[in-house]
Amino acid sequence: MKTKKLKNLIKKAKDELSWDTRELAQESGPMRIFSDPVAKTHTIFLPSAPAEEGPVQELLYLHELGHALLCERVHPFFSSVFPIAGLDDKRQVPAVSPVLCVASDWFVGHWMMEFCPDVAIDELKKEYQATAVMMEKGETRSIDKFFVAVLITAQSVKYLKAPVECSGFLDSAVKAFLAVPPEKPSLQKIENLINSLLSLGSPFQCRHVSDGGQDVMEFYKPSEEPIMAPFGE
Repeated sequence: MKTKKLKNLIKKAKDELSWDTRELAQESGPMRIFSDPVAKTHTIFLPSAPAEEGPVQELLYLHELGHALLCERVHPFFSSVFPIAGLDDKRQVPAVSPVLCVASDWFVGHWMMEFCPDVAIDELKKEYQATAVMMEKGETRSIDKFFVAVLITAQSVKYLKAPVECSGFLDSAVKAFLAVPPEKPSLQKIENLINSLLSLGSPFQCRHVSDGGQDVMEFYKPSEEPIMAPFGE
């Protein structure tokens, strides 16, 4: 994929944003977008020395803009970062973070399929091939890699009609994605997907609550009382 075409797509996506947007350089870490629904701003953090130049970096930029657009149009829980409650920062947050990431990526991936289908399909084909090789070698031992592999597998079944044969935990995880259509994203859909994925191995469930006028994703154990009052009560 040519960088020029991707740059044009990035410009088109940025033009669709309604909130103020700015770019800031950062010394380390991957490119990321922080969306502030209170101030209605997007801050794009760009690495001063990206690990990879060219199309890879441009695709990541476009993907992050998808998060920003869904944040504006649907709900802040579709952004890359949003407030959460009910979890221990050091141990429990890292355990659920992979689920939160792939859940929103399920919807951002569909946005890309609608926004730039040729680019999205071409990239998914490459990711599917790489994922198939990785899984054959048994290289999905970390929870992060596993859920990314599940996401790509589910996307391949939906968009590529790939003849994927899954079993056990992997099959259940793929079906959890496919049970939540990414078309017409909503707050209820992303909550349903997160909870379906969490139910595969985590003791937690989540729901949105109101805290000072801002929506917060609260995690709780179904057997225990939630920490905050539910939204709307």
